[in-house]
Amino acid sequence: MTQDAVKHDLLTLDLESALRLAQASRIVGSLETLEQVWPFWAGFSKGPLAAMLATTEAELLGFKVDLAEALFLGPENTPSRPNQGMRLAIGITSYVRELAALPTDRQITPSRVSEVLYGLSAPHLARTRPLIDEQEASDHLSGAPVWTLAPKWLKSGLPALWVAGLALASWERDGPEHKHRSVGGRLLLSCLGPRLGLPGQSFTLLGVCLDEVAFTDHGGMETLLKEVREEGAWRRFVEAFLAAAELSADWVKKTVLSVQQLNLDHQDLIDTWIRAPRHPKRLLDLLVVKPVIDIPQVANDLDVTQRTAGLLVSKLEELNLLVETTNQKRGRRYAYAPLLELLQPGWTENFLRTKKESE
Repeated sequence: MTQDAVKHDLLTLDLESALRLAQASRIVGSLETLEQVWPFWAGFSKGPLAAMLATTEAELLGFKVDLAEALFLGPENTPSRPNQGMRLAIGITSYVRELAALPTDRQITPSRVSEVLYGLSAPHLARTRPLIDEQEASDHLSGAPVWTLAPKWLKSGLPALWVAGLALASWERDGPEHKHRSVGGRLLLSCLGPRLGLPGQSFTLLGVCLDEVAFTDHGGMETLLKEVREEGAWRRFVEAFLAAAELSADWVKKTVLSVQQLNLDHQDLIDTWIRAPRHPKRLLDLLVVKPVIDIPQVANDLDVTQRTAGLLVSKLEELNLLVETTNQKRGRRYAYAPLLELLQPGWTENFLRTKKESE
């Protein structure tokens, strides 16, 4: 096939694909409005959305990571001896935040791609270091140039979301044989998004949504990946990607709107039951972006004493907005249960059952 024929194939959409692209683009684009008007968007992206991406991707690889544990992760809150699943969650969470902080005019270089792919499992936290360093030559990682080239495809007249799907399909086809190729690609896609004019947060649940679409329409994820990797069936993969991107972005949109309403409802609750509501309301706002906290963190973020922080936490605990998750006397953590329930329906029931079994 000539270069012109390849370009024509990339640019040509059948009616069904065009409609799917338009619908998915509309849903993904709607997140831009939320980004502009919701003051908690940046913090919510680095906190709850990053934790959801980490826990769902870990689950796809067969690991169970507690959502409350993932929500507490941060530079100052890294477990000393994490298991394999938690190491993956740590790696994903840290790279989500790091990649989101990169200026959008900075290219995603092959060395950056290599760093992400081989750092996802946080090997520096492993109990035993690997005998051989698996880091490949950063400038020669197969498939890596696609992340640098993809923004240039927009100039060919390709729609942004179609470019995103092509980039991911190209990575799945040409990327290195590595156990984290797929999850690494989806993480890099969240970084590529803003370079295409797309909110990277729209791909938060892309992994589980793509798995669902593949199971329903394409005989499963294994079949879909085999087609694109062995047969070069990129168009079927991109169509599955569009359906999954729409589902993921729709989940993010509905979740954000629900969190906004939750915050308003609980502000009213505080007004009703707490005589001096200013600091409790500040804590409530903090919980939107950091739904799992400890007393020192509250004191630091709200710039109050630890005694005041403890009193604030107690007030919200009395209103059943916070639950203590460690069941310990020292190093206690508190989860904003209603928000965790929004993120992961059934979390509260599972938490209470686990707590009862441990008593």
